[in-house]
Amino acid sequence: MTALVVGGRGAIGSAVVDALRRDGLMVYVLDRADGVDAADPRQVQEFLDGLPGPPTRLAHVAGSVGYGGLLDVSPGQWRDILDDSLTSSFTVVRAVLPGMLATGGGAIALMGSVNGRHGGNALSGPAYAAAKAGVLALTRNIAKEFGGRGVRANAVAPGPVRSAMTERLSPREMADLVGQVPLGRAAEPAEIAEAIAFLLSDRASYINGATVDVNGGLWTA
Repeated sequence: MTALVVGGRGAIGSAVVDALRRDGLMVYVLDRADGVDAADPRQVQEFLDGLPGPPTRLAHVAGSVGYGGLLDVSPGQWRDILDDSLTSSFTVVRAVLPGMLATGGGAIALMGSVNGRHGGNALSGPAYAAAKAGVLALTRNIAKEFGGRGVRANAVAPGPVRSAMTERLSPREMADLVGQVPLGRAAEPAEIAEAIAFLLSDRASYINGATVDVNGGLWTA
């Protein structure tokens, strides 16, 4: 079984790669660090054409974060953040789906965020919250349209995770953020990766269209 991890060079992405390999999957990584823009349909298709076969498992964990309030965000920053999370999810899913359908089905896991649940804050900015809310809606749309054709789609919605997105915060900002988490700490990348690996596995064969909250109790609705 072949898996594609978009954003697989980052902290969470690397942990997803490791988790899927432990499950016995052949894993390929698509990442901007390697010169491939996941929001560019041409670049994505060229990458897929270079694989030995179509992936039947997709984990999209790429994205970028903002900062500040609505009046602090320029139109260019807004577009960039939406492209990095939402447009790239659409682009990659659209490119991978034909191969999944041709081989009888597959599973998709997209990266949301607790910010897409509660509207975000100044630590991540409005564009990030909007992008992640869009990812959650896109996940449900894919699940409804393609579930009957053998493709499951689910999302994870993490809270704070020890990664580049939280390392940019000041000690005070990080302490305030973690202080809102009932478990009293940020997640480790491997904890998010295990949830993604589960959703992509046959152990989750009847889970479709769900958002799994992996946030230590920060969001419980």
